[in-house]
Amino acid sequence: MKSDTIHILGAGSIGLLLATRLTPVAAVVLIRRAGAHPPCVTLTLQEDAADYRFDIAQTSADRLQRPIERLIVCTKAYDALPAVQSLGAQLQADAALLLMQNGMSSQEEITAALPQASIYAASSTEGAYRPAPGCVRHAGRGITRIGRIQGQKQDWVGLFQAAALQSQIAEPIRWHLANKLRINALINPLTVLHDCRNGELLERPKARTEMQRLGEEVDRILQAAGYHFDDSAYQQAAAVASATSANLSSMLQDARAGRRLELDAITGYLLRLADEYAIDAPANRALYASLRQPD
Repeated sequence: MKSDTIHILGAGSIGLLLATRLTPVAAVVLIRRAGAHPPCVTLTLQEDAADYRFDIAQTSADRLQRPIERLIVCTKAYDALPAVQSLGAQLQADAALLLMQNGMSSQEEITAALPQASIYAASSTEGAYRPAPGCVRHAGRGITRIGRIQGQKQDWVGLFQAAALQSQIAEPIRWHLANKLRINALINPLTVLHDCRNGELLERPKARTEMQRLGEEVDRILQAAGYHFDDSAYQQAAAVASATSANLSSMLQDARAGRRLELDAITGYLLRLADEYAIDAPANRALYASLRQPD
């Protein structure tokens, strides 16, 4: 019988948000980077004008004391597989995983690496950021769509709903991941290129034209890969940019903080599909080249 403990791998904005939201309904253990950490951390959740404090168990991958049976992976896409592998034998072969990464590459890598695990993926529009150490602000209520990639059924949706997080079953989940991918591909890299908030992409003629060109290529790439949508990538991305006009994209936040960008999981993944299906994608290739960071 599976335990009630939920391990959360990654202490970024989404990891801390889920840790604080899930703590009232489950036994949560936060897994941080290697090193010595106090066995408990007090986290502050900010929402609207209120502050809520939670005492949450924490450890690091190299100091795990119990086997992991249920795991939510909240790392960046490029860290996801190495972080999961760092758990070693403490991660049960038949563990249940929920993957929260942007893009689509890390989900495919983890699924291939853990053939016996029950793996679900999520596409979430929850907004969160860290205004200070030990603090996470729930900046925007969204919805988390969750679907199974492989393995046994798991009620991740029920867990999120019990924690007052809007969630729904979304299958096939790869379609939903591809839908979010096309939005991210048009908004995130361009906000870095133009160093601007989401809504400003629609206010700047050059940026808007670039969005349209990127979107035309993304539509052709995803259609060749078997994904079909009722609206265009540009229409969808423009609607999201307008609805989140004051937001800083996660990629822009990473760029301003000097962190590695999730470019390979988004634009890079689309370019690999373009190569596979022989689709010309000069606008996306130029954007990727302009933002690619040294290895």
